[in-house]
Amino acid sequence: MAKKVKIALVQPELTHNNQENFEQIEILIKQAVQKKPDILCLPERWYHLDLSMISSKECFSLFQEERGLQYNLVKFWAKKYHISIISGGIWEKSSDFNKPVVVCYYFDENGNEQFYQRKIHLYGIEKKILNPGSRLVCFHDSKLGFTFSILICFDLHISSTLISEAIAHGSEIIFSPTLIRNDGMENWKIYLQARALEHRIPIVSCNSVYSAYGRKFKGGSKIISFIKGKTSPAQLHLSELGSHAGIMIKTVNLDFPNLIRKEREKEKKESSQISVLKLHS
Repeated sequence: MAKKVKIALVQPELTHNNQENFEQIEILIKQAVQKKPDILCLPERWYHLDLSMISSKECFSLFQEERGLQYNLVKFWAKKYHISIISGGIWEKSSDFNKPVVVCYYFDENGNEQFYQRKIHLYGIEKKILNPGSRLVCFHDSKLGFTFSILICFDLHISSTLISEAIAHGSEIIFSPTLIRNDGMENWKIYLQARALEHRIPIVSCNSVYSAYGRKFKGGSKIISFIKGKTSPAQLHLSELGSHAGIMIKTVNLDFPNLIRKEREKEKKESSQISVLKLHS
């Protein structure tokens, strides 16, 4: 029997009113679960943060308590709609660090937390106010029958190292909740396709539609998979949403990329045996 996973992406159009945002997310989840996906992914940001408060004394009110409001919302949705959910990025306080973190939780269809992944490579203002994670999780969902990792936004863009490590420890697909603004859209698309092609691994990346801090974020959530056929050259299949609120449902075959990834890893090992000679004039 073919190994495949039916994925739902939820792409909201955020307002500055979080109650409205939470209601919209639940409506989109309701729509998605009607299609009976195996797993649902939220974007890195699905709630509004007032970053004008960053330099003020009230800065810490931006962050929920550890496993607070947003955590419990996603936990509730997973249990209510009986769907496994990747929570996207949550800014919360941490008992492990003196600064808050960006963390993504994975809940099973009964609302049980299975694992969490902290954002490892912080971006922009995050570096000043947050602590980076230092651990990459490769999680095998025994019920769904596949292994995956979560790379939050810049974690996927900064280098291929984390994907290489994820693959070395069995990951068969990468989920990447993200927040990409307009002027980064083309780079994001290139990164996703290049990482998928280089490593022969499907990549799922979920973005938001959002206007804040004088910047615009225009969705375009993507699923990069492989067209079954010739192993070389491998052919990518790109599915993407537009710049509006919506959901995307796609079944991704894991058998074929698992097959061609073995060949690619063998080729990489062969190239790693080459010595390098540095010359000077």
